[in-house]
Amino acid sequence: MVSECVLWQYLEDLPGQAAPLVEWQQHLDGWPGFSVFQKRHLQLTKSQATAVECRTDCGLGCPRKIVTHAPNDIVAVCPEQEEKPYSLNAEDILVYSIKWNIFHKDICSTLGIEIRESKLDDCRRTWRLGDYIPTAGYVFAVFISFQKESEELAEVVRTLCLNQSNSFALIISTRRFVTPEIENMLNQRGSLLLTLNEEMLFSDKGKLQALRPASDVFAIFQVETPTLTPAKKFATPKGTKWSDIHIRFLESPTVYVKKQNIYVSTSIRVTVGNVDRVISCEEVGMARKDNKMPKDQWILLYGFAKQRGRLDWSSDHPPEQVVKQKQGLSKSLKRFFDLDGSPIDDWDKEEQCYRCRFRILPEGDENY
Repeated sequence: MVSECVLWQYLEDLPGQAAPLVEWQQHLDGWPGFSVFQKRHLQLTKSQATAVECRTDCGLGCPRKIVTHAPNDIVAVCPEQEEKPYSLNAEDILVYSIKWNIFHKDICSTLGIEIRESKLDDCRRTWRLGDYIPTAGYVFAVFISFQKESEELAEVVRTLCLNQSNSFALIISTRRFVTPEIENMLNQRGSLLLTLNEEMLFSDKGKLQALRPASDVFAIFQVETPTLTPAKKFATPKGTKWSDIHIRFLESPTVYVKKQNIYVSTSIRVTVGNVDRVISCEEVGMARKDNKMPKDQWILLYGFAKQRGRLDWSSDHPPEQVVKQKQGLSKSLKRFFDLDGSPIDDWDKEEQCYRCRFRILPEGDENY
């Protein structure tokens, strides 16, 4: 019995991602799930085919021209006159395309992906399906692409590797066009390549099903949730002043904070004289106990870093919340560094901002 494997391969070969019904039937002939697939995942377009693939075995492979003599007299004519015309009905030449929104939604539901569908402008036949979120705050983008050649697939992978700062997953139909170059590019980025024919099948009722749990499919993205450790103190050298402390956020790991709709690094590099340490938000006591996500104080500290030590009302932080969060942040920093005095100046009425007494930078900025 023919399986849905014929579908996955046809989606790679399909020109324009649409075809007349007779070609859908011709390529998926023998797959018992086609009728259910057609009802849920195919949609009728406003187009009619002017030519169809030849179904004879003459070896030339020429498309047949469609000639309509009458509504009930439609034939596919061989342009080389090598074979006799054969009849088609009116429905055969109607063009159907995939209902991509439904198809993508079903894939996301089956694989545990939070759907955020969008078409990529810089990659042909490629979409961002959404995000795989193994635990709160850890977000990995998931893409799907249908390419007809290895060179096209390699170009998509290169573009994704260039544009994505974090690891990601790419779903394709089959491994027909996967090359060592493509695998190496993804491996170097800690990213994942999945194929529909290896991960999914259709049930008897036409419903997509995964062949293994999402946690196994996205195993490389699983995050070990560490036990929350009590807040520690920094080994601050004697005689240190707030101005001696240099803090820089690291580029990874990052978590997604839904409330502010931003990605925030969970680690900082702290340098005080000859003492240099990488510290997490947990060690500073600025992580929540329930889900290990950064507290508002850490988010505020990140806000100071983005503006290199100052914070005004043009920032993303609501003014009515900053005052209270600033007090909590100051208290946590004083406890962590075991220093007296406020680490953050009071509101500067002239410059209309708060200003840190220590040096702080965002990720990627090396110059204090």
